Amino acid sequence: MMIKKRLAMSNLFMLIVPAILIVVIAVGVLEGFTEIYGKKIKVFEEDSGISFIQKTLFMYNKEIRNNYDKINDYNKTKEDLKNAGYDFIITSDGDTIFSNITDADKVAMSRLERDVLTSSDSIVLEVNSISLVKNSLTKDGKNINMLAVKSNNNLMSRQQMKAEARTFLLSYMGVVFIVALLIIILTNGILSSRVAKSLIKPLELLSYGAGQIEEGNLDFKLSYQGTDEFAKVCRDFDKMRVRLKESIDMQLKYEQNRKELVAGISHDLRTPLTTIKGYSKGLKDGIANTDEKRERYYEIIYSKTCDMDKLVDKLFFFSKLDTGKFPFNFENINCNEFFLDFFSNAILEFRGKGLDLTYKNNCKDNIFIRMDFEEIRRVLTNILENSVKYKVKEYGKVDITIEEVEDSVVLKIKDDGPGVLEENLSKLFASFYREDQSRANSSEGSGLGLSICEYIIKAHNGTITAENDNGLAIIITLPINKKI
Repeated sequence: MMIKKRLAMSNLFMLIVPAILIVVIAVGVLEGFTEIYGKKIKVFEEDSGISFIQKTLFMYNKEIRNNYDKINDYNKTKEDLKNAGYDFIITSDGDTIFSNITDADKVAMSRLERDVLTSSDSIVLEVNSISLVKNSLTKDGKNINMLAVKSNNNLMSRQQMKAEARTFLLSYMGVVFIVALLIIILTNGILSSRVAKSLIKPLELLSYGAGQIEEGNLDFKLSYQGTDEFAKVCRDFDKMRVRLKESIDMQLKYEQNRKELVAGISHDLRTPLTTIKGYSKGLKDGIANTDEKRERYYEIIYSKTCDMDKLVDKLFFFSKLDTGKFPFNFENINCNEFFLDFFSNAILEFRGKGLDLTYKNNCKDNIFIRMDFEEIRRVLTNILENSVKYKVKEYGKVDITIEEVEDSVVLKIKDDGPGVLEENLSKLFASFYREDQSRANSSEGSGLGLSICEYIIKAHNGTITAENDNGLAIIITLPINKKI
């Protein structure tokens, strides 16, 4: 899962999960508080059910109005009032017909003002710890008073009820707030921990990789199995490691090449310098005591000086190629016309050097290659010069074939020389390399020719390889320019 999506889901869960849990727990807490405070509220509601008491006394009053003798049928009224928690007294002209008033009721009524009970025929009172309902009537000239009384020290007044409700509300809100806070902290902690773990693992992996690189170890691989953004970061980091390793390996290779280059220069300069030094000393010491000898000494010194000059030119050219500062002049060249022109002249030129060339072009017309034709000429000339240097017969033979393979032109130059050992084919294009076992005429070359050829061909986005094929075959591949 992508980190962006993971964070979005985590944030969503941080809202939804606490909300659901808070609602569920709030309902549960509400049930608990309702159970506790509901009993008190129920007591208040039931004990202060004045309307029911009034209705009961009214029905009894109605029966007496219709028939005075019904005054003695008070049992049902008494039971209804008793079930409601009220005591009951009925008097006629001051005589008590029935009474179950308790001493507590009398004490509670004694606390009332004296004229309260006589101020009206119908009274409803809720004062402190007493609830009182009075109903009176006159029948057959008799004053009948009915009084329902409830005195209870545990009975809540309206003020007490408000206080209880306030206590209930504050307690409930406090508990819900604390529980909600704990739920939010716990939920956020769990989700944050899970998200953090998913982020810490790849970060630790990257930190490990950075540490390995810092210690100089590039032979490791970052393996991250996730599918989030860190997967790409880890892949890119590993690609960077590979590129860095390749760069360092290339740098070491270049350093090795430079060492070989210095050694090769020292070796290749020492031979002509020794020759020049020897013949110069011969001239100085008078060993060349005839004009003919002196002329021969001068020619040898001049020849070796020219060899050194050629070597210096090749070294300078190789140095510019190696540093990437050589100014190639690329043009779109017709393949058939270029190779036909070059090899037509080369056949005549190299025949005089003891080399017979055969040329065959199987490419179709109008194939163009983006090339620096002067440098490609240099490559082809170097390869043919090598065949001259290492031929084993008086007249060597070179077969040149050109073919179109997919999007490339493939040029094969095969001689009938001694070839090279298979294990040394890969070294053939190294600077100052010579195959001493079979192509051992080291005095005839600097060992830079094929190395220069490789640089030039690579600059053309091509390839150059060598193989044994009854002699040595050099295969050059150059890409066709399809944009023409």
